[in-house]
Amino acid sequence: MFERPAPDRPRLAETLLAVRPHHLANAVVAFLFASTGPVALILTIGIAGGLSTETLSSWIFIGFAGGGAITFAMSWLYKQPLAFAWTISGTAIAGQALLKYPFSEIVGAYMVTGAAMILLGLSSGFKAIMRFVPQPIVMAMVAGVFLKFGILAVDAFDKELKIALAALIAWVVFSFWKPVARFLPPVLMALLAAGYMAVEGGQFALKDELTLQIARPDAIHPVFSKAALLDLVLPLLVSVLALQNAQGIAILRVVGHDPPTNTSTFVCGAGSLLFGAYGSVNTCMTGPTNAILSSSGPVRFHFVGAYLWAALAIAFGLLSPVVTRLALSVPESFIYIIGGLAMLPVLQQAFTAGFGGRFAIGATVSLVVTVTDLIPGVDVNLLGIGAPFWGLVFGAATSLLLERRDYAELIAAGNGRPAEPAPEPKEEAPAQKALSGPGPGRTPADAGQLPDGPVAVVSPAPGPDTSRVLIALREKGLAYRLVEDMTWRPGEGVSENPLNRNPLVRFGPETNGGIALWDPRTILDYLETVRPVPALMPSDPAEVFEVKTWEALAEGVNAAAVDLYIAGARREPPEAPDLDGDWLARRRTRMRDGLATAENMLGDRPCTVGARFSRGDIALAAMLAHLDRQLPDEDWRSARPGLAAWFDEISKRGTVAAVLGG
Repeated sequence: MFERPAPDRPRLAETLLAVRPHHLANAVVAFLFASTGPVALILTIGIAGGLSTETLSSWIFIGFAGGGAITFAMSWLYKQPLAFAWTISGTAIAGQALLKYPFSEIVGAYMVTGAAMILLGLSSGFKAIMRFVPQPIVMAMVAGVFLKFGILAVDAFDKELKIALAALIAWVVFSFWKPVARFLPPVLMALLAAGYMAVEGGQFALKDELTLQIARPDAIHPVFSKAALLDLVLPLLVSVLALQNAQGIAILRVVGHDPPTNTSTFVCGAGSLLFGAYGSVNTCMTGPTNAILSSSGPVRFHFVGAYLWAALAIAFGLLSPVVTRLALSVPESFIYIIGGLAMLPVLQQAFTAGFGGRFAIGATVSLVVTVTDLIPGVDVNLLGIGAPFWGLVFGAATSLLLERRDYAELIAAGNGRPAEPAPEPKEEAPAQKALSGPGPGRTPADAGQLPDGPVAVVSPAPGPDTSRVLIALREKGLAYRLVEDMTWRPGEGVSENPLNRNPLVRFGPETNGGIALWDPRTILDYLETVRPVPALMPSDPAEVFEVKTWEALAEGVNAAAVDLYIAGARREPPEAPDLDGDWLARRRTRMRDGLATAENMLGDRPCTVGARFSRGDIALAAMLAHLDRQLPDEDWRSARPGLAAWFDEISKRGTVAAVLGG
C-alpha cells in the first residue's frame, strides 16, 4: 500500500556537507512562485466571493504552514523533493463556486474530495491509473501547462526591459562560467540582478506600512450539500490528481526520482480534510514547485531544496498578513523572467520526454488541447474541468486508437514482466526498413524501425555486457525475453555468433528478416537508431565520445576482473609462464587503476556525462555490480567511497534495479 523509503538514504552529516547555493536559489524561486501569483488569486476570488479578511488569512496560513509541514515530513522520509501546497486550479473552481454556494458548503466539498483521495491512496487506485497513462502524454500535458511560464518570461522584456535584460545577462554569464556557477547558481544570480534593477528603478515598493502580525486560523463548520458535492467533488478531485499530482510525479520521474504515489495521494487526502476545516482548498503535490526544486544539482540531494522551501512556506504562513503584502509588492515582470529561466530546463525535459518516440501522436494531441488555455477566447472547460485534464483524456484516447502497439509494450512493462515477446509476425511481413536513423549524436528525424517479431536476448548468464543490453531495452520500453542458453555451438560450421561473445540478441524471427547482433556496443547503437527516444546517447558530438570513453573504461575493467575471476577459480596454480604472479598483478593493477580513473572522472556528478542518464551510466553501473559478484573479496567500496555512493544512488533507478538487483 504505502511505498517504503529507500534503504540507503543520506544521513545528516552527508546531507549537511552536500548543501549548496543552488538549493537556496531553487527554494527561493519556488517560494516566489507560490507566494505571489497564487496568493493574488486567493485574494482576488476571496474578495469577489465575499470572504472575510480573517477567513482569507486563515486560508493562506494553513495552506502555506500546513503544506510546508507536510513537505518537510515527506521529503525527510523519502529523501526526495516532495513539495505540497494547494491546488491552484482548484482555487479557480472554488472562486466560481463562491458565486453559487455558501463557503461552508464548499468546505464540505473539500472534505469529501479529501476522503476520496484517502481511499484512492489506500487502494492504490491512483497509482494503477498512473501506471497505464503513458508518460509521453503526461509530459506533453506538462509542457503545455509550463509553456505559459516561458511565454510570460518573453513578455517580461516588453513590460520591464531593464529587469528582464539584467536577469538574462546574469543567467547567461554564470551559465557559461561553470567553475563559479557551482557556488553561484545562474538562477540565483539572475534573481539578484533583477532584484537590484527593480529596487534601483523604484518598482519594488511597499504600498502600505508593514506591521508585525501573526496569522490566526479560523475554523469553519462544513456543510454537506448534495448540489455542491455533485458540482464540485469531481472537478476538485481531477484538479488535484490529474492536473497537479500527475505533473509532480511525471517531473520527478523524468529527473530520476521515484515519488511515492500511494503515500502522496493519501497525504493529499488527509491534508485536504484537516486544512479544509480552516478554509484552505485541497492539498496537492504541486507541479511547478517540484519542477524548480529538482531542476539542478545532484538528484540524491534535491530534497535539501525542499527543506528550505518548507521553512520559507511555514514562515510565510505564520506571518501571512505581513508577508502577503510584501510579496504582492514585487513587480510581475520580476517573477515572470526569474520563473521562466528556472522553468527552462523543466520545459526542455518535458518536450524531450513527450515527443519523438512512442505515443508521439497522442502526445501531440495532449499538447494541442492543453495549450488552448493560452489562447484568448478559447475555453475548453467540459463538465467544469479544465483543458489539461482533457489533454490527457484525448491524448490517451488517440494513442489507444492509433498507437496500439505502443500501448501493448507499456502494459507489458507495467505488469512487471521482464517483457513478453511481441505478437508473432504475419505470414507476409512487410519488408524491413533500411536503417537510416540518427545514430549516436544525431537527431531522430529519420529513425529506422525494429523488425516485426520478438526480441530475444540469449546469454548463459547475465554478465556485464548482457546487463547493459537489458537495461537499455528496459529504458527504451522494448519487450524482450531472456533465454539463458549458449550463444554458440562448437563444431556447427558458420555461427551466427562467430566471436562467441555474450549476449546474442535476435530482433525479429530467426529467419526471413530477423537480425542477430552479438557485440554489445553494436547492439546499443542499433537500439539508439531504431528507437531514438528516450535517448541514451547525447546529441553533442563531444559528449558522445565521453560516453564511448566510459564504455571503453568499463569494458577494460570487466576484462581484468574476468581474468582474475577465472584465475581464482582454478584448483591448481597455472603452469603457463604468462599466468604467473606478474600476470595476475598486472590485471589487478589494471582493474584498480580503472576504478580510480572512474571515480576521478565522475567527481560529484549524478551522471557520467552531462545531466541525463546515458549509456555511460549503464556501462559503469553494470561493471560495478558484476565486480561485487565476480570478486566479492575485492573491497572497492572502501577504497572508492565516491564511486560507491554514486552506484548506490543509480541502483535506485527502476531499470537498473530490475536488472542488477537480482
